[in-house]
Amino acid sequence: MKKFFTPQVRIAIVAILAIVVLFFGIQFLRGISLFSNDAHYKIKFNDITGLSTSTPVYARGFKVGIVRNIDYDYDKLGESITVDIDVEKTLRIPEGTTAEIVSDIMGNVKVVLQFGKSTKFLEPNGWIDGVINDGTLGDLKSMVPSIQKMLPKLDSILGSVNTLLADPALQSS
Repeated sequence: MKKFFTPQVRIAIVAILAIVVLFFGIQFLRGISLFSNDAHYKIKFNDITGLSTSTPVYARGFKVGIVRNIDYDYDKLGESITVDIDVEKTLRIPEGTTAEIVSDIMGNVKVVLQFGKSTKFLEPNGWIDGVINDGTLGDLKSMVPSIQKMLPKLDSILGSVNTLLADPALQSS
């Protein structure tokens, strides 16, 4: 009678187990839980600069989910980007909730849910409106035109100060 667990069969079993462990390990590192019962929602965006899959989703400063998938609809010109998110099933999202893409100075991006005031709640697979919040960098972008207007005046002022400081009478005193 032949042995069933020949060295080739053992190697095949170890290789299959290694592939399964590798798959689940990669999913774990991406932040995706395969055995969870999360609720799925869809967000409409015009622009998703910096957003990627497995980006965290926050509500009132607490991480409640992740971005699962991003789809670009080439047929629609308006709100053509759909972002699928998974949030904890126990989180009830009121109607009128908006989702903001927030990026900080270091370039970290996250989705923040701003809850609406409604007493009715969205059903799972419901739609949330999305906007981009540039944060501090957005405020600086709005100041650029006024800074550009001030640059010629600042240049002439610094030129006058430089002329004053180069005067030999000032150096001798």
